[in-house]
Formats: sequence, C-alpha cells, structure tokens
Amino acid sequence: MNALRTTISIGTLVRGVPVLLSIIGALPFAPNLRAQTDNFNSGNDALWTRYDLSQLGDPRVGATYTFPPDATNGYAYRIQATGNPYYPQAGPGRAASYRADVTYTGRFSMGADLNAWNDTIDQDFGLFFYLSTPGIGTSAGYAVTYGPRQDLEINLVADENPTEIGNVNPFHLDPTQRYRMTVSSHDGTTFLAQVFHVTDEHNPLGSVVTSDSTWTSGYSGFVLYDGTSPSITGCDATFDNYAAAVPPAGSLLTTVVDLYPPPEGQATELYPTVSVGILDRDSLVDTTSILLWMDGTLIPGGDLAIEAFLDRPNNPGGHAEAFSGATITYPIASLLPYGSKHTNSIAFADINGAWQTNTWSWTTAYPFLFASNALPVGSLNVRGVDVRMAQTNGGNNLDNSLARALQQLAIPPLIPAEVTATSLVQVLAWNTTGTPNNVPGLCASAGEIDNIAVESLMYLELAAGPHRFHVTTDDQAGFYSGVGLADPNATVLWEAPGNTADTTFDFAVEAAGLYPFRCIWEQTGGGATLNVNVVDLDDNSETLLNDPANPTNVVRAWYPLVCKSSASVDGPYVADPTAVNVVSLADVLCNGTGAPVNQMITGGTFTIPMSGASRFYRLDGPRATKLTAITNATGNIAITYQVQ
Repeated sequence: MNALRTTISIGTLVRGVPVLLSIIGALPFAPNLRAQTDNFNSGNDALWTRYDLSQLGDPRVGATYTFPPDATNGYAYRIQATGNPYYPQAGPGRAASYRADVTYTGRFSMGADLNAWNDTIDQDFGLFFYLSTPGIGTSAGYAVTYGPRQDLEINLVADENPTEIGNVNPFHLDPTQRYRMTVSSHDGTTFLAQVFHVTDEHNPLGSVVTSDSTWTSGYSGFVLYDGTSPSITGCDATFDNYAAAVPPAGSLLTTVVDLYPPPEGQATELYPTVSVGILDRDSLVDTTSILLWMDGTLIPGGDLAIEAFLDRPNNPGGHAEAFSGATITYPIASLLPYGSKHTNSIAFADINGAWQTNTWSWTTAYPFLFASNALPVGSLNVRGVDVRMAQTNGGNNLDNSLARALQQLAIPPLIPAEVTATSLVQVLAWNTTGTPNNVPGLCASAGEIDNIAVESLMYLELAAGPHRFHVTTDDQAGFYSGVGLADPNATVLWEAPGNTADTTFDFAVEAAGLYPFRCIWEQTGGGATLNVNVVDLDDNSETLLNDPANPTNVVRAWYPLVCKSSASVDGPYVADPTAVNVVSLADVLCNGTGAPVNQMITGGTFTIPMSGASRFYRLDGPRATKLTAITNATGNIAITYQVQ
C-alpha cells in the first residue's frame, strides 16, 4: 500500500460547474525516485534497524519484534517494549525501527497501517521522520504519534526529548478497527499528519498541520514510547504496509484535512455545524469554486461561510498559525431526528482547474431523553428537588472531582462524612455566602465550607423537543438522566470539564413528560456556587429552574414521590406533606445560631388508620429510608422514618 495518492476526476455540469466523482488510486513510485515499501510478508525485518533500551545491557529492559498474521494471509510487524526500571534515568521505555537505506531531505511522503495496539495502557506510537543520530539520549527528528490518551500529535524530538508542536485533541480510535497513518511535506517545513480508516483513505478522521524548520533531513520508520511516569507499563503496537517516497513534483495537490462531523462518526450537538478544512500544497484552492451538498441537496452559497485560510490556533509551542487554504462552515439550523444518518459532499477546484470531491456520512447522537423513561405529567404533586449533602473536612482538601463526590455520597460512603443533611429545596441556586441560598446542609459563614458533595434528585416537567440549560458552578458539576433516578447507565447530559464552568448544554426530549434528573455538585476549596437556569431558545432569555416566583413560564421540578393524605387507606404509603421537613434550611440546620447541626437527617412521622385485618406497609421514597418506630397512636398506626 503506497502513501502517495492521486485523484482522477470525472464530472458532469451543474449550472456550468463541474460536479465530480473522485476515483482514488495508488500513485506508483517513479523509478528514478527514492522509495521504500514493506508489507512484512517475508516474516522478518531484515531491511530495518532496531533501536531500544537493550543497548543499556540490562536483560530486564528492551523490546521484542515479531511478525503476527495480518488480515490478508500475510504478516505484520509488532513491536513491544518494556518499561524502564531506571526511570527517569535513560528516559521512558521505548523502541524504534527505521530504514537506514534512504535519507529523505525536504519533500517526502510516508505511511503505514495501524493494525493493533494495547488500548489499556498509556503509550504513544506512530511514525518517525527526519530521524538522525539514533541512540540513547541522541535521537533527533519528528514523531507523529497516537495514544489511548486520545490525541494525535506531532512532536519535535531533540536528544530524545519530545516537544509537541501540533495536535488534534480529543481524538480516539477504535482498537477493534484498522487505520492508516500518513505524514508528508510538500516543502520540507509544513507537515501534514493524518489518520484514515483502511476502508476509506480519502476522508481523514483527523489531521495535524504544523510547521517547523529545526530538522530537514533523516531516516523514516516506527516509534513507540511509554507514557507513564515512572515508566512501568511499556508499549505495544502492530504496524503493516509501510511505504515512503519522494512524491513527484506537482503531485501533492490541495487536499481536505478536516471533516466535521467526522466520517462514519457522530454529531453530539443538537445543531451541528458541518465544516471542511482545505490545505494548499503544490496547488492552491480556488475559493470561488467551493460547493457543499447536504443529503444530496446543494447548499446555497450564501448559506456557507468560507474563509481563505486554514487556521490552527491551538498548536502548542508557539506554532499557532494560519496556513494557506480554506475553511468552510455550514450551521445546520433545524433539529435532525435522533440517530438519523446524513451525507455531505464537498467539491472544489484548484487555480489550475483540477477538481476534487469528498463524500462522507455521519449520524446524529445528541443527548436524547426517551419517552419510555418518563412519568405522565400530573403524576407527582409536590414541587421541589430532593437534595442530600455530605461534607468531610479532615483539615485537608480532597480530590477536586466528581469521582470523589460520588465516593462521599455512596451508601455506605467510601469517604466518611462528618456532616450530612437531606432536605427539599426549590431551586438549584446556592452560595456559601447564603446568596441567593445557603449551600444545602450548611449555613452562611458557618466555618468550614470545604470538601462538600451534593446530590440533587428531581423529575423535570419537559415538553417535547430541544432544551438548553445554563450552568454556572464552582467547582465541578454534572447532569444525568436515565431509566430512573439512580440509573448507573444514565445519559451524561453535561459534566464540567474543569473545576469551574459558566456554560450551556443542550438535549432533546422525545415526548412531554416528567423525566428523572440527577445533579452531582462538589466543592473542594475556595468559592462554592451553583446556579441552573433554563434558556428560552427563541429569545435567549433565562429563568431559574423551578423558580417559585415564576409559576407559569418555568420548567417545573417535582419532588420524586407522591405525598398522599394520612387519611388514605390505600398503599403504598408515604409521608404526608405536613410531616416532611420542608422548613427553611437556615432554621432546621443552623438552630438559628449560625452553628451547623452535625448528622442532620430529614425524616418525619405519618399515620394510617388502624385496620382489623393484618396488612403490610411499604414506605416509598426517592432515597434509602430507615423506619425508626411503629406505634399504636389511639386507633392509628404511627410510623416514624429517617432518610439515609
């Protein structure tokens, strides 16, 4: 399989413009050009030079090079390196294998298949180019690598020390699939690294574009290194169908480097924006020629945004820059059906009139709430949110993460709590200052406010269609909805990627109903706030979720149990609303003195008329509940309970 490709275009005229179908084929290496190929079907790497930590002379470290069967009844090339017990001396465990028979200077193209890798370890693996002075502590050049840390990157390597100069992050590959990794340069300083599925080597899944002139010449081959510190896991990847060459002049045409939504991938936004990035190389794109189709329909040119450059603003190490080319975007304004598949085509010509097309498909996968998970509207009758707070002071800050919060909130807790409280609140809007409300279970200016976790359970009354929530939080928070309030496989509607957030998240609802929601919020140190508003998609105005002051134009939150009259004789029985502790948290938890009450647990007592026949009773509530007493109260059964 060759790394070089050409596009032969055949088209018809639509409004006088060629609309093309691309025929992609291998470009044979010119006989007078330096070129290398190896499909490893010989079952050896006789043409390759190995490099690993076995040069240290310690039998505990090194690498193995084997030739497992591939998918075409041939062989592939597997490299496995040990970790390094000397770490950080001599660096991480690593291995390389390169072709020392050809030196590439300036213009080049190379590629190889990624057949398999260990997806459970922190490692990076891929292609080495412009490799020189290979050896422990001396290797120099550039490395294009992928790792299960979910990024594709180009590193400048000097004395074996990598410096990242370009990346795509996040970027994840399915370890059950096979991919093609390529890297090329048309001018010796602009580098294009790409990954394709082996069944579609025309539409890139991800591309890195960057430039550097530190190194201009060297060998090419494979590289792997252990990403852990200390180096304990080693690395393991399998390659196949290696090819490298100097492309003929003029053969590296303007090319597509970015496609979104990704080919055969998913669009997780309610209203995704189709985008295409084009990089100029031996030829330049004619931006006036660009055409885009959506599901077979040509998009009017006025609906496209076309920029006459390819931007890479996030390339690290001072390499952020704009490259010659084009960026095309088309925002989809209507809500596409959940799980529906769509196809885009992009066609464009270079300034010499050579046309190219790319066609790819993708599927909608935005957060979606199924009607089968909902309760009927009107089936709950108490407004509010059931909250539970756990706090562990201990004198030191705990881990600032949702995972830590879940450990505190677990029953039994995995991190013991010093203060706990449950209650019914109306809004998710609080601050340690008490404005607008106290953090549930704490008091304004009540001393220690660190290491808090709060779980909020509710049923939200939602209309069918799209919804948008606005969350401001310090520290992390997350929103989830599933089959029930405690569904371990609930859909993640949103999680704060950092320690604070001021952002919106979108989701869609299949049909009107009461949908189970769970919010997790945590506070470690510093500020402690949470505010959740509902955004009107027509005018972008905002209303506090379940705002009692706005009885009509508001998304209502319902307490997740039905409160029945104590006079009822029908089961299951739950607490009468008058028995549930719904008074002010400041009154209940602070004793009016500002001092918090430890181990405050919401509970209550309710009564059922006594019957002549024996009967069983069930207390039905949103949380684990303990019955603390059952007594005969003058013709009634009085049941006292505590919420865990």
